[in-house]
Amino acid sequence: MATQPTDPTGIDEPTTGTIEPGASVRQRWHAHRSARAQAQLTSARNRRILAQWLRRTANHTERLRPRTRTHEPLLGYRAAAVRTELLEIAALIAHARNPDPDRVATLRNLLANGCDSPLYNADIHPSELLATLHYIRTGL
Repeated sequence: MATQPTDPTGIDEPTTGTIEPGASVRQRWHAHRSARAQAQLTSARNRRILAQWLRRTANHTERLRPRTRTHEPLLGYRAAAVRTELLEIAALIAHARNPDPDRVATLRNLLANGCDSPLYNADIHPSELLATLHYIRTGL
């Protein structure tokens, strides 16, 4: 015999206690969605993907492409300068049990956002890359 749900309304409350009982449906929906996004961001699968991405970025070498006119957006000299830090963060993120979601989001932004990342944008000072990596490493 199957058990009946304890909540007769059928509305799932978010797992975090940030919503007061008189919250609107929209507020509960936003809280539930943000909790799911954080859980997905820090999931084991996503951490494994980020670690692989970091290792691939750290091991990136400049390839000469004489016949193609495409350029690689990654600034290889910056990735080479912080190679050991990238590999260290990859090991930390791969073995972390409960990393800070803000640090994981910052790491994803560093690897994915070409406009705001010092790994891809030459207009951003290289010290920003070191500061970002320090911020990520301290939270893992």
